[in-house]
Amino acid sequence: MLDLTAFEAGRRLRGSLLLAGAMVALIALTVALFPSIQETGADLDAYLESLPPEATRAFVGNVTTLTTIEGYLVSQLYQFGWVLLLAIYYAYAAASTVAGEVERGTVGLTLSLPVTRSRVVVGKFLSLVPGVVLLNAITFFAVYVGVVFVGESIDVTDLFTVHAYSIAYLLACAGVGLAASVAFDSVRRAQTVGAGSVFGLFLLDTFTFDTEYEWLGDVAFSRYFDPGAILVDGDLSWSDLSVLVVAIVVLVVVSGEYFERRDLSG
Repeated sequence: MLDLTAFEAGRRLRGSLLLAGAMVALIALTVALFPSIQETGADLDAYLESLPPEATRAFVGNVTTLTTIEGYLVSQLYQFGWVLLLAIYYAYAAASTVAGEVERGTVGLTLSLPVTRSRVVVGKFLSLVPGVVLLNAITFFAVYVGVVFVGESIDVTDLFTVHAYSIAYLLACAGVGLAASVAFDSVRRAQTVGAGSVFGLFLLDTFTFDTEYEWLGDVAFSRYFDPGAILVDGDLSWSDLSVLVVAIVVLVVVSGEYFERRDLSG
């Protein structure tokens, strides 16, 4: 199983580096704009207060000001880049892991190895982990260097915690894509269902938060990852992190068991 994981992770290395490079470019652009944004902070904060709660929750998070580097990073980088964009990306990427082999007809060759189907699924999922860790390691340093470059300071521990926490969040979203990957023969269909489910859950979280239907959004992983609480308030919720870890385990186990019993003769 580990040989399969190493092989798949190696195949994904170039893509992970390209993604990290794109995120570093986004970070550089975002951080470079902060000094000019800070100058008009009062106007932006007033605009922020005028936004509908749904728009604030979706695109800004729980921050109340853009004049601090922490609030600015959460609203302009982490809420969109991590909570939404990367979550959809990893669900999309994971959706091709098993479905891709089934669609290409190479799954028989993989299953001819001395490994069970469930271990193949676990190995495929684990191949995503190095890329997620590498991405967060690179972007952590990029954010810190960028903040120092524009003459600001930030709590390194809180910044590290955001990126470490996001690993669990992104892998949970990848678990959704994995479940779609074992359920469909078509890569396109699996990717649509996987990425679409993560986006749909994000919207469910957004539109039910702080309403009488808030309990419906408890199934959304974005409900358990709050970059603002960590970076702005220094508040780490171990219970929310536990939910994400449990979700990862459940999704991987269920995906493996389903694939173990699935008829691939067709």
